[in-house]
Amino acid sequence: MRAVMFFGPGRIELVDVPRPAAGPGEVLVRIGAALTCATDFKAYRQGHPVLLGELPAPFGHELAGTVEEIGEGTAGFATGMRVVAANSAPCDRCPYCKKGQSQLCDELKLHNGAYAEYSLVPAQIVKHNLYPIPSRLTFQEAALAEPLACALHAVDAMRVEAGERAAIVGAGTMALLLIQALKARGARVLVVGRNPGRLARAEAAGADRTLSAEDGTWAAQAREWAGGIGPDVAFEAVGKAETWQQAAGLVRKGGRVCLAGGCATGTSVALDAHRVHYEQIEIHGVFHHTPKYFGQAVDLLSLGRVRTSLLVASSIQLDEVPAYFERMRDESSPKVAVIP
Repeated sequence: MRAVMFFGPGRIELVDVPRPAAGPGEVLVRIGAALTCATDFKAYRQGHPVLLGELPAPFGHELAGTVEEIGEGTAGFATGMRVVAANSAPCDRCPYCKKGQSQLCDELKLHNGAYAEYSLVPAQIVKHNLYPIPSRLTFQEAALAEPLACALHAVDAMRVEAGERAAIVGAGTMALLLIQALKARGARVLVVGRNPGRLARAEAAGADRTLSAEDGTWAAQAREWAGGIGPDVAFEAVGKAETWQQAAGLVRKGGRVCLAGGCATGTSVALDAHRVHYEQIEIHGVFHHTPKYFGQAVDLLSLGRVRTSLLVASSIQLDEVPAYFERMRDESSPKVAVIP
């Protein structure tokens, strides 16, 4: 089969590799669509030893397709079934899994290889995070389940309630997913970003208000929008020290801050400790997803409750992937569907 493999920072190639066979508990999926992701671009630029492991490594992690082969002892799946797979599954044994924090699992089973003709889904992911999808849901729509699960996790962790005012710093793909997760909770949503096109998409996704970060008065406008005291909750969806600070400085007294955008290792962020203490600001790092949120994401997508047309800009073929990553390596591009 053909597969895109990662050989090192800035080097991916489409190569011929043996098509795997499904072992006990495993499922071989013929990929219908895979989606590009900011995490993949980050790994492309600088490598990612945890995510990618030993090199050369399979590449890409958001996928949906059709069951081609099932391994011995695999229940609930059959050849020809349309499915979507998550990129991870917990071990069920470590202290974090036992505490209900499986996203922090010490032995989190990670899975890559979306940019290929076939993907062998490991038994642990089959057990926890492989779901059938209805015929009305396209493969590229179904592949959005993984990033949507991350957004659902973030909103749930912030305990967002109907009527609350939420601000999102950043207007990329994660912001679009957060908007829809927040609106489903009945929240009012404001988005701050720099790109006018992205802010327009945020409005189309359901944002009640958008503000340009190029306007020096945006923070004051955001506080005014939220009753003059600031939003109840703020989500950082960029992954930079500057925007972490902006989100933390935006909320009202007693407000909550969700740091959903991951910064590079070693990044330091200065916060106003006086305000955090005396105004009781809650600051949460929220990472990844769990089987609970992946299942919720599949359900929402299957019911048509996510505006998926805003989230995938275009499509490319498998043999275009290496050139596309090189061309877009330094761009903050929207998702593209890879169609084998």
